[in-house]
Amino acid sequence: MLLTRRAFSALFVAGVIVFSSTYASAKDFGKEAEGFIQTMADKAVTSVRSSQDETILQQEFRTILNDGFDVRAIGKWVLGRYWRKAKPEEKEEYLKLFEDFIIATYSSRFKDYAGDEITLKVVQSVTRNDKDAIVRSEIQRPQTSEPILVDWRVKQNKDGALKVVDVLIAGVSMSQAQRSEFASVIKRNGGEVNGLIDALRNKTSQLVSNVAQDTQ
Repeated sequence: MLLTRRAFSALFVAGVIVFSSTYASAKDFGKEAEGFIQTMADKAVTSVRSSQDETILQQEFRTILNDGFDVRAIGKWVLGRYWRKAKPEEKEEYLKLFEDFIIATYSSRFKDYAGDEITLKVVQSVTRNDKDAIVRSEIQRPQTSEPILVDWRVKQNKDGALKVVDVLIAGVSMSQAQRSEFASVIKRNGGEVNGLIDALRNKTSQLVSNVAQDTQ
């Protein structure tokens, strides 16, 4: 049955209202995500500049990471199809080591920049929907003329909290890169997740040891 002109007009207006509401909601989420990233980045930079003790810095980074990143979701995604094959005890040990590995890796990188007076500036955001956005930023260092381009994918979880689920540096996804690397390690160890667990444990210990030596 054909719609009357009045019915058609009513449906058109309703569609415009829904679209406008969704657009406004997504735009608001983008701005919220921008503020979220800027606040988290400021905390990280402040920690690096003020913390002389490596143990304290590691603790501060752990707090920032757990507050701002969906660590478990990232860790599970990075493990890929091997997550389903892993035993319950392997999953828990892997997630703990994954968190330790990420903290050791990024606290070490930020520590290298400590004397450079680095700054992170949020440039803009691109919303996918009202719970998913890409926040684009630039890391600027006085010693280099070109900024480092860093994109943060921010999603709202089921509890309503904003969490980073991926970081892209110069367009390269860190989660995707780690997923490929971890898969290679597992394959070299006969498809066993334990091989990756051992590798993560050794790599994390090496990173922590190197940072400790640099601060002595």
